[in-house]
Amino acid sequence: MDFIYHIQYISFMKYEPKTLTAFDLLHRDIVSGVFAPGQPLRIAALTARYGVSATPLREALSRLAEKRLVVAAPNCGWRVAPVSLAEFEDLQAARLSIELSLLQDAMARGGVEWEAGIVAAHHRLARAMVPMGEKGDLEMRQIWIAAHDAFHEALLSAARSHWLKGFHAQLVEQVQRHHQALLLRSTDLQEVETLVRSALSVSRHTRVMDLVLARAWPAAEAAMRRHIEESVDIYRGIFGALSTPGQAEGQAQ
Repeated sequence: MDFIYHIQYISFMKYEPKTLTAFDLLHRDIVSGVFAPGQPLRIAALTARYGVSATPLREALSRLAEKRLVVAAPNCGWRVAPVSLAEFEDLQAARLSIELSLLQDAMARGGVEWEAGIVAAHHRLARAMVPMGEKGDLEMRQIWIAAHDAFHEALLSAARSHWLKGFHAQLVEQVQRHHQALLLRSTDLQEVETLVRSALSVSRHTRVMDLVLARAWPAAEAAMRRHIEESVDIYRGIFGALSTPGQAEGQAQ
């Protein structure tokens, strides 16, 4: 990973209330898996962690609830929203519908700068170290997430619809939260680790990039569909490898 790119993300990940709001801090740590699905989010603990007072934290939690990243229960306080295989399947189906529409428009409209952005984003993704399980530290996970999402954003960047891009961004952050809970934390078994490496492999993204840059829409559409559907199949395999569905669901939550 090039030096400037690495430094930019190191700077972003520091807990600095002067530059990051309470919402930014909580949002980042929920999406990147610092706080596990279902984990309590107690105001006192968050104040100590971030050095932010209770009022902005409560406001941040309310905003995160609107984004369905946290949930509130009467007399129980705030918790990180749970995840499940069923929800992941739903998210990926919605993502596929929007992403294919945006990709087709981007391929029709994109020029040389769009192509260059895709190649650069792919290079960063290829250079990012794949985080595996809980041993993949926070910095590594966040760098990989940023590189992965930037690649998909680059593919769609020439599309016109800001509304569809906004909906897509919401779906992607929910998908990433599921990635952290269902993939990156569940690697005790060799079979599971093999599935995880397959899910995160650069080659799956390279195949999509090559077809997009060739402006081969039917083949690019099929490759993107296969890319997303393979992720769902891999998740199903992970749940199966983690023993019974009930036990696997419990690990995700």
